[in-house]
Amino acid sequence: MGSKGMKHSRKGGSRQHLPKVGTRDQIREEQHLEREAIADTMGFGAVPGWVKWAALCVAAFVMVAGVVSLIALD
Repeated sequence: MGSKGMKHSRKGGSRQHLPKVGTRDQIREEQHLEREAIADTMGFGAVPGWVKWAALCVAAFVMVAGVVSLIALD
C-alpha cells in the first residue's frame, strides 16, 4: 500500500515521466519525427543515410547547373 497522496498508475506499472512542453529535448524529438515522416512520404524511409545525402547532393547539383545554364543563356 502506498501513501494516500500518491497517484497510482494503470495496471500497476511505473509512471512515465515526460519532458516539459517546449524543452529542447521535446523540440528535437518532434523535429526528428517530422523529418522521418517526410522521408517516409518521399520513399526514403528505410534507406541508409548515405543514400539520402547522395540524393540531396545530386539534386543540389542539378539545381545549380540549371541556374548556371539560365545565366549563360543571357
